Amino acid sequence: MTGRTRLAIATGLALLTFTVFIQVQTHEFVDFDDLVYIVKNPHVTGGLSWTGVGEAFTTPFYSQWTPLSRISLQLNHEVHGLDPTGYLLTNVALHAASAVLLFFALLRMTGSIWASAFVAAVFAVHPLHVESVAWSSERKDCLSGIFWMLTLLAYSSYAKHPFNARRYATVTICIALGLVTKPMLVTLPCVLLLLDVWPLDRFGRSALIEKIPWLALSAAVCGITFAVQHTGGATGYGEAIPLQARLTNGVESYVIYAAKAFWPTGLSAFYPHPNSSELSLQVLLCAALLVALTLGVFSLRRSRPYLLVGWLWYLGTLVPVIGVVQVGMQARADRFMYLPLIGLSIVVSWGALELARSQQSRRTLAAAAIASVAAMATVSWIQTRYWSDSITLFERNLAIEPNSYYAHRRLATLRLRQRDFEQAEFHYKRVFEILPEQGRQNLVRFYLGMADFTSKRKDWIEALSYCRQAVDIDPEHPRANGTLGMALLAMGRHREARPHLELALETHADAAILHDALGQVAEAQGDWAAALEHVRRALELDAALASARMQLAWLLATTPDALRRRPDQALRIARAMMAETPNPSVELLDTLAAAQAAVGEYGPAVQSAELALTLAEQAGRKDLQAELRDRLENYRSREPYIAGTPGKRL
Repeated sequence: MTGRTRLAIATGLALLTFTVFIQVQTHEFVDFDDLVYIVKNPHVTGGLSWTGVGEAFTTPFYSQWTPLSRISLQLNHEVHGLDPTGYLLTNVALHAASAVLLFFALLRMTGSIWASAFVAAVFAVHPLHVESVAWSSERKDCLSGIFWMLTLLAYSSYAKHPFNARRYATVTICIALGLVTKPMLVTLPCVLLLLDVWPLDRFGRSALIEKIPWLALSAAVCGITFAVQHTGGATGYGEAIPLQARLTNGVESYVIYAAKAFWPTGLSAFYPHPNSSELSLQVLLCAALLVALTLGVFSLRRSRPYLLVGWLWYLGTLVPVIGVVQVGMQARADRFMYLPLIGLSIVVSWGALELARSQQSRRTLAAAAIASVAAMATVSWIQTRYWSDSITLFERNLAIEPNSYYAHRRLATLRLRQRDFEQAEFHYKRVFEILPEQGRQNLVRFYLGMADFTSKRKDWIEALSYCRQAVDIDPEHPRANGTLGMALLAMGRHREARPHLELALETHADAAILHDALGQVAEAQGDWAAALEHVRRALELDAALASARMQLAWLLATTPDALRRRPDQALRIARAMMAETPNPSVELLDTLAAAQAAVGEYGPAVQSAELALTLAEQAGRKDLQAELRDRLENYRSREPYIAGTPGKRL
């Protein structure tokens, strides 16, 4: 075997990787952690600096402690800003480098060039790895792969010269760098122990002892990671899932991961957790299969040790993410197979090589290997396209997992941004149907948002419809009741509005706008004392609330309760508001006229009322015009306007 052959294979691996993934240069950041971890993350957008480097090690972000991964994203921002092309192509380059390093590491340890090349090629283009490469936020996979492979290379060198301090230190540094890139590498010392069994054939007491410092490093990172995730709430969802449900999902996931490794179909960005503790026949069969395979490869440990090593590599490296300690909402994830897949590939590659003993069978094996890599590359090319943008990603997720509440929720948000309200409502409703407790608040917020949107267009009927839907979903929701009350008030339906506003006030007693609204309701119902009490309370809470100031002036000028009437104070408030308002509204001019008439200034009152009437006519406010004319006649007759007389404003 010549150096030229090795170089040709390495170059081929890199070219193959870029051929499959080069399309990411036209992709966008996706609304699947990219916005949180990159676009809106001040620890990244601040660029590369000594402060940023220090914070990467000392300040976890969103329950993640991956310092080197964050620093690499800072470097990307320094060079590429917020252009996703730079981040994604960096992922591709790192992944290609990992494939090449894996080839050289396996070759150095086993001496088998074609088996090593096949494992590296599978690593480079397997569809299960698309998520790790085509997703900007999953930088930690691609970067940690580099340190994993460098550790294998360094360890293969150390194994030939054990007890060499410099080589041992090199392995230690590589492990440490990998651990601070992604904590999933905590199993790396155990994998090195497996490699001592095969192909290095140096398993023994000294091999165990030398791993102790590395295991201690892993244990420390495990502790830090768990503390960060627990403090940040990342384990909260998992803690709500019974242990038996987590265990049964883990057993099934081991079999599903292995199945997708050999037949990678139905891949998606998010697999909802079943949260089922049932010991179904499927779970029992999966457990039986895992036990049988483990016992089978163990029985062949002497004659075919690569089977045991590859199988335990697969089982062991998945332990941190198999869900016993559940982090996040997923049942499993394609990205979790980034390193475990190597173990299964070793089983297949060396197993097939041993079976193909004749020249003819080896030619057949080579053709099959090339065909399988080509097939995987084709599927990966197609799978990568689904990561082009957020809509495409989550619509694909729903095509695979129709009950993916996460995809429905994300699509609802995305459609809402596009003002596709019909589709947004559909997806919010589906989340509510799938997970009522989690979906309720999202759907209520959507309906309230739509109520705000339609009310700004003065479409009170539609706004009222959205408000009622929000209250139907959550009858005790304070904001929903408050918004419904406001909509009813705007339509003049004071009696219906009152109970909803009062219910909202029970929770938000300090909401000035609710007191203001209840003041209007009380006035309409002739409860002048309550009206003044609510309006004054509203102004105590928010002295600048214009609607409450104007209502107080109106009540003080027009209340039929002579003991509560304060015309002078009403006029001061109205004049102050006029001085602050370059373009006074019809309502403010009407209030000013009532206050002027209340203190006997009938000439100015007539002028203010005439201007209010003109503005109402220009705006087509037919609902006000008759009332304004009645009040204007009062002022022309030198009579103040008192509520309850003709021209009453409600």
